Amino acid sequence: MTYTAETRPDTAKTKRFLETGEMKILRKITSKTLLDRERSNNIRKTCKVDNINEWVLSRSREWNEHISRMDEGRIVRSARDKSPLGRRNTGRPRKRWCDNLTID
Repeated sequence: MTYTAETRPDTAKTKRFLETGEMKILRKITSKTLLDRERSNNIRKTCKVDNINEWVLSRSREWNEHISRMDEGRIVRSARDKSPLGRRNTGRPRKRWCDNLTID
């Protein structure tokens, strides 16, 4: 789930996938089924686990703060802050990132 959180865009669909996966695991841990009609919040309290979407949001904030502390010349920071230049056909990315990055 961590890989999904770091690589997929933050959309409603992705959030739903993460929360569904989290609850499947937590229900197995607590030996509950959907037929038991136990609330997700109660299961999370039993397992002493926070909501996965809140955790993902905090991880992305921490990562952004980490990147912001880097020097301007770092490739990671320039890739985050800049967008590719140039034009391509509809539905294709503009250019490769390596074409726009300049290493000083």
